[in-house]
Amino acid sequence: MRSLLHLVAGVVLALPACSVAIGQHITTPSEHLGRPLGVDFELADWNEVSSYYRKLGDESPNVLTLKAGETTEGRDFLITIISSSQNLAQLDRIKSYAKTLADPRGASEAQREAAITNGKVILFVSCQMHSTEAAGSQFSMEFAHTLATSNNEPYKSARDNLVVVIYTTNPDGLDHVVEWYRETVGTPHEASGLPKLYQFYTGHDNNRDWFMLTQNETRIVTDLLYSQWRPQVYWDVHQQGSSRERMFVPPFRDPLNPNLDPAIISGIDALGSRALLDMTREGLAGISTGVSYDMWWNGGNRNVPVRHNIIGLLTEAASVRLASPIFLPKTDLRAPRGLDGYVPSNQFPNPWPGGWWRLRDIIDYEMAFGRSLLGSLSREPQTWLRNSLEAAERTIAKGRESPPRAWLIPSDNRDPGAVKRLVDVLLLAGVEIHVTDAPIQADERSYPAGTIVIFRGQPYGSHVKDLFEVQRYPDGKPPYDVAGWTLPFLLGVRRVEVIQELDAPLERVTSADEAVAGFGGDPRLLDQPDDVMSSQHSGAWTKVINALTDGRAVTFAATGEREGLFFVSEQETNDQETFVTLGRIPRIGLYSPWSGSMDEGWMRYVFDTFEFPYVTVRNEMLRAGALGDFLDVLIIPSVGSGQLDQGRESGSVPDDYAGGLAPEGAVAVEEFVRGGGTLVTLGSSCQWAIDLFEFPLVDVTREEKGREFSCPGSVLRGIPKDNHPMTAGLDHSVALFFSRSAAYRLMTEKERKEAELEDDRSIETLLRYAPTRLLLSGWVRKPEVIENQGAWIRVEHGAGRVHLFAFRPQFRAWTQATFALLFRAILFEQEN
Repeated sequence: MRSLLHLVAGVVLALPACSVAIGQHITTPSEHLGRPLGVDFELADWNEVSSYYRKLGDESPNVLTLKAGETTEGRDFLITIISSSQNLAQLDRIKSYAKTLADPRGASEAQREAAITNGKVILFVSCQMHSTEAAGSQFSMEFAHTLATSNNEPYKSARDNLVVVIYTTNPDGLDHVVEWYRETVGTPHEASGLPKLYQFYTGHDNNRDWFMLTQNETRIVTDLLYSQWRPQVYWDVHQQGSSRERMFVPPFRDPLNPNLDPAIISGIDALGSRALLDMTREGLAGISTGVSYDMWWNGGNRNVPVRHNIIGLLTEAASVRLASPIFLPKTDLRAPRGLDGYVPSNQFPNPWPGGWWRLRDIIDYEMAFGRSLLGSLSREPQTWLRNSLEAAERTIAKGRESPPRAWLIPSDNRDPGAVKRLVDVLLLAGVEIHVTDAPIQADERSYPAGTIVIFRGQPYGSHVKDLFEVQRYPDGKPPYDVAGWTLPFLLGVRRVEVIQELDAPLERVTSADEAVAGFGGDPRLLDQPDDVMSSQHSGAWTKVINALTDGRAVTFAATGEREGLFFVSEQETNDQETFVTLGRIPRIGLYSPWSGSMDEGWMRYVFDTFEFPYVTVRNEMLRAGALGDFLDVLIIPSVGSGQLDQGRESGSVPDDYAGGLAPEGAVAVEEFVRGGGTLVTLGSSCQWAIDLFEFPLVDVTREEKGREFSCPGSVLRGIPKDNHPMTAGLDHSVALFFSRSAAYRLMTEKERKEAELEDDRSIETLLRYAPTRLLLSGWVRKPEVIENQGAWIRVEHGAGRVHLFAFRPQFRAWTQATFALLFRAILFEQEN
């Protein structure tokens, strides 16, 4: 596909031919749709939205609509660029100025001033990432039309002083939500939840993918932001629940991540506070600020740009039932999170009195915020351009002058696949990466040739620092969600902070393949044939699957000097070695409820990425029994017991999607395991299995002593069991992600007797939470509650077995360091 730059150049050359005559009517969104925009009970699908973007580009000289890529399901991902025709004719020059402001290294003072004087503020507007937040795409149509056509302020000045890039962030989900709503509107199931994820792998978690970049949509936008356009301001348009404030606008609540530039944060505060003033003066009530949403964690759609010296704004409007209006009496309204009552306050100056709330109301509030934002930016464009330049200069200077000055990824890392993935996401995020062509010294330590070097003194050095450092969430209120996310830990990559200045011969690389060219992985593989692989190399698991698919058996060394290695060819053994033989790929079933499980979606993503074959298993397939006829392994992702047993309530959705496993499904699962099958449960589903099989296990986080324990999202340390085939070849400690997870202990003898659970089933703890130094990155309260308790437990039942993962080893596809634990549970249970 041609680059966006080339596409823009081609369209710009064609502008004179497609310009409209003065006074020609530009189609309004309502005219295009054939109904009022934002009318009750009507949503616009992607064909309607995208064709309007294209029509606006055809009719208005102030608009360009371009294809920037394709979505996960193959739809066109479009961006609509709005500015004056004069600005559109010189987009390449405007982008060049933006590049100078974002990266002023090598630019003279005169060139920097020219970028401020002649540049234009670039504003990105991201709409309807969460497809059930259904106003965004229709708001974007009205916003685009008004900005392109209105000669009123602030629109006229905005066209002269700004370049605005608007897009719908999740076209696939938009279509799925609209299709479902159209099927159910006017029925008892109106506005019920979809029976699947609205984004193929991620659903609502698509806003948790902005540093790992697993999805097409996040990769497209990331490339637009940090390699092509480099905007100064980013507005992320969202909706929230219905019963609190009508709209949240910045500033954000504390705590503030210390890696963020203070003037960028002050810019966020200024634009949000001005919007609060403007919207309140317009008579819009119920607007809050400084509550609910923070700027602590990396990885969200509006968070990552701030790590790139871009002002990142978030608005959250109160939702309706997709397009169905709701009535809210004042007695049903609740205070914004963090406030004591539904009364006026500095953070909530004018509470909404209650009443009807409609899709059109959401659009009106978003249009009002947009007017304020355009006015603030167009009145003082050079202020915002200079702010961008100064933030970049501070970031570069701070990275050069204070430690850490760089990070190393030594070329003797055991998992080149994980290193390659890490480098890929950094390069796509605009980070500069170098490789040494000889051994180097850093902080009086030696590192081999081919080591990757990432300097902090670069424009996006704060992003790297925020991903590579250990997070220590400040004392005070518990974090809402993710408190720690140190990316090398999650991927299982060894990284080294460099404190002193580093002077070494380096070569800049522009691809992940170049960066890992000098990585050999496990040194035992030196001079070995290609069919000998290390289990510590994540790419080996795909090769194992491919070999088994081709009918070639694979053996795994569980003990001895070759422990942890795979062999496709036959091997001679000795008394010190034992092997696990993998003769075929087990028949894998992945349970999927009729409600859309994000944990199931991420499991599908990991399986598809590593080429594990599987079938999706629904409630009715399990209730039919005889699971051994088509399955060897059943995986139940993190789904709660109530959802598993009862599913969706009868009458709330069409009958095809109602109900859960019910007794017959649960019995079928038990019989499957007793007959020799393998059940793997993740996260919340573990308790369901414990109850079903009557395992003598207790979740310590649910006990009285666990009441004060809390860990909503952090990186913890796990200790694998020694001398066991399931854990052979693993490091002595493993980084795992704990997100409101569990921890298990065996019942005491007394507890077993009281529960009448006296049996002799084999129970093995294959991975336990570390007994000391548990927290690697983030925040945990009362860690002693789970220290040394079970994180991965294997229980034999009849001729089969159950694997209980108290955490989620595939969490949001971040945790590559623990993917292999799941792969082992699936593959290593074959008869030997």
